[in-house]
Amino acid sequence: MKRGFILFFFLFVFSRFNHATMVTSEYKCLFNLLSKILIVSHNFNLESKNRYALCDSEDKSGFTWAICYDTGYVDEIHLSGKNTSTILTSNDFICFESLYFVEIFFNYKFEKNFLFGMRLEYFYSQSSDDSLIDMDLNVNNKTILIKFLNIYQLEIKRDFNIYFSNFINTTQLVIDTLPSNYQINYINNLVNYKFFLLMQISSSNIPSMHNIGTNELSIKLLSNFNLESFSNFQTYGEIDTLTLTSSDPSSIIPFPFPSGVSKLKINYQIDKPLDFIDLSKFENLGPLIISNAGVLFNLDGELPFINMQNINTLEFSNGRINYFNWTNLLTNFDYLTMENNGMTGTIPTTFPNGSGWFNLKGNKLTGEIDESWCGNIFDISHNFIGGQLPSCFKCHYLQPEINTRLSGNRFINFNPNNPEPCKTLELNLSYNNNNNNNNNNDSSFHQLILYGNDLGYSTSMRLLDNPNLGITTIIACKEFKITKAPWKTGVLPKVINITFPFLPQGPRTFEISAYNEFLPQIDSMVRYSDYFIINGKYFAYNQSVINVLISNHPCSIITSNFNRIQCYLSNSIQIINNNNNNELITCIIQVMNVSSTFNFTVNQACNGDNCPIADCGKYGEYNYESGVCDCYSNESRGYSCELKSLDCSSKDCSGNGYCNQIIGKCECNKNRIYDDCSGIICNDGKGCYNGGNCNFQSGICNCSSKWIETSACTIPKQSVDSQQLQQNKNDQILTLIGWFGDINKFLTISIDGKVCDIISNDNESIQCIPPNYDCELIKTSSFKLSVSQNNYIWDGIYNPIFINGCNNDEDSSSSSFGSIGNSDNSDEKKNSSSPFSSSKNSIIIISIVLSLILLGLLGILFFKKIIIKNNYFNLNNIEVNINSIEDDYDQPDKLTKNKIILIQLKS
Repeated sequence: MKRGFILFFFLFVFSRFNHATMVTSEYKCLFNLLSKILIVSHNFNLESKNRYALCDSEDKSGFTWAICYDTGYVDEIHLSGKNTSTILTSNDFICFESLYFVEIFFNYKFEKNFLFGMRLEYFYSQSSDDSLIDMDLNVNNKTILIKFLNIYQLEIKRDFNIYFSNFINTTQLVIDTLPSNYQINYINNLVNYKFFLLMQISSSNIPSMHNIGTNELSIKLLSNFNLESFSNFQTYGEIDTLTLTSSDPSSIIPFPFPSGVSKLKINYQIDKPLDFIDLSKFENLGPLIISNAGVLFNLDGELPFINMQNINTLEFSNGRINYFNWTNLLTNFDYLTMENNGMTGTIPTTFPNGSGWFNLKGNKLTGEIDESWCGNIFDISHNFIGGQLPSCFKCHYLQPEINTRLSGNRFINFNPNNPEPCKTLELNLSYNNNNNNNNNNDSSFHQLILYGNDLGYSTSMRLLDNPNLGITTIIACKEFKITKAPWKTGVLPKVINITFPFLPQGPRTFEISAYNEFLPQIDSMVRYSDYFIINGKYFAYNQSVINVLISNHPCSIITSNFNRIQCYLSNSIQIINNNNNNELITCIIQVMNVSSTFNFTVNQACNGDNCPIADCGKYGEYNYESGVCDCYSNESRGYSCELKSLDCSSKDCSGNGYCNQIIGKCECNKNRIYDDCSGIICNDGKGCYNGGNCNFQSGICNCSSKWIETSACTIPKQSVDSQQLQQNKNDQILTLIGWFGDINKFLTISIDGKVCDIISNDNESIQCIPPNYDCELIKTSSFKLSVSQNNYIWDGIYNPIFINGCNNDEDSSSSSFGSIGNSDNSDEKKNSSSPFSSSKNSIIIISIVLSLILLGLLGILFFKKIIIKNNYFNLNNIEVNINSIEDDYDQPDKLTKNKIILIQLKS
């Protein structure tokens, strides 16, 4: 780097003092030009015996008139002086071979058609005589050959017509005049299309732009401009940006209608419109800038525009708008300014989504702002906005970038003349070495992420001891990226000092390390009664990422920084005394996800009279017995009363505890939770079982449908999902399927008030013998089914599914209510289950009767053969009870008794 500086210095000296000697013709031409303006011998130093230092050298007053760039030829000429009688001609410049830039700083006079004879890239004139633009139309078919023509503060003393055809070779045309009563009119006499990069003119008319295109056209309307020429705006289809100003600030001019422009800027007072202006007719218009609208440009105090959907940038300032209605304005804009319009209304509390920069300065707006405004760019100064000023602004209000946007309002929690110290600044640092190139050794891809709360903007902080690092905003006030420029040497540090110069309590520097990159280092510990001071490094300012355990008891963090933690452990004397004097007491410090352990003895942690004497200052008196200061006021806390007491979220802790102002939290009574002790822990502090969740507001468990809430989800809440009824030989069996659990105290099943005798039960089913109701009656009635246990009753409708065909069909009676004890009846049972068993057709009945008769005859023949074969007669009375078959539809339920007497025949 040092070698590069020496080389640069050498080249600089060489270029300044060893430039090439001017070509004789160039020197002569320059000498003649300067001699028309001043006395060369009086103003310039000699560079040789016969030559003055005219080029690349300052004159005796320190002004450089010409630049030659070491070529020996004049490249640039800069004319100054006070010789008002000098008349410059094109011949004064035409003799230079490579001249491309002429700059004139004084009101010289020029020969007529001067500009026609100049062959330059750049011509710049400041405060010139109007003879500079005294031109005929196409003298001898000549045109101006200057590409960049810039004429400023031109003083005119007569009327001029300027023809665009004279500038067909010009790329940038600027002709700006001083205020005058004379007219300058621009005449568009172009036949072919001409494009300008920039046109900036002072004119008494709106010139036609037919066959002309430009990136930007700026017209300063002179006081005597021709209003009828406004009709030429219809020719502005090839104009990208149009800027209109007035030479007379008091002039009132109508709103223009150049429908083809993409950007319109107006800086004059606008006359009152006849109706609302429909901006949808400006099809290409995005930005509309009106910086000095005036008091007339409105309609009954409303913004005089409708259909602004295409407008992405709007400025309407220094006008008169009575009421600010946010919903009528742009909802997604890049830039909105409504400054100094005297508007009333309410600003949105939440910063509008999709909005960019906006400026509502100098109005009469009311309302409040919330934290969503912190990361956005705006100016709402000098209004009547009240409510709470968000802490992100309170902490950095002394920063000019912030107070200029908010000053002059009525925030109730903030006094700009006496700002309170910032207590909400929260810093966290993480180290990220991920990169897209998978080259972890390339430190140029490494970065630190600074995140937290109320950090301000990137301009709110400084890295004074490491200028190689840069800060980039990710989310203003919340997250920033710290990186090292790739061309800088060294590695990205993991411990930095960051300074906030604009805090209300004065500039503060924080030493902070990246989390998880260093284990917290504990050097010493001092105990003042229930206060513990832990010294070391690699701690954190953010108390929420620190956990301290002393003998497995949490020690509440009071203050913390990079080197020190102060925490409070209630009843610490008893906790420490439970350890023997020789037994080590363990202290664990956890910062984010890493932790360290520090062991100390009782002797190392002071106890009563052997504590270091704290400096109580003016806030308290040292207590030799406890080892801490007795604070004079409840407003102080800490072992030396150096801190202000903290208020709890609820001063009375809902009557269920007390406020511990040392840690700023309520100490709740048994089975009470929440910061204000309003919550109730269910089940006498034991919580809920079987997946239940405690409703801390009521203290009752929210259980699933299977458990009773008041039992902490331990006692089952029965329910029936389905019912099945099965007909056995002599009775019915009802099966209930659902959920009944394994606690079934006083389990009872009833149907229509009648007990269903329980046979068996488990978690998911119960079987019982129900009252013997007719199937049809069960179907057509709505008997009440009740399942009672554990002082809870489930009620439903008795509507079982008949498992083995329990219904009143004629042909299915045998399967529903019993079976006949012979083989014939088994066949009958099969028939009853066929599709024909339910038919009433007489043919089917006759077939059944004939089948029975045939079976009877076959039976008689069978018995007869048996009797003959055995050759004997024996008389017996055999009584066979045959259960009548119950018809499912219309057969009565009766039992008949048949007696069959067999007579034994003797041979």
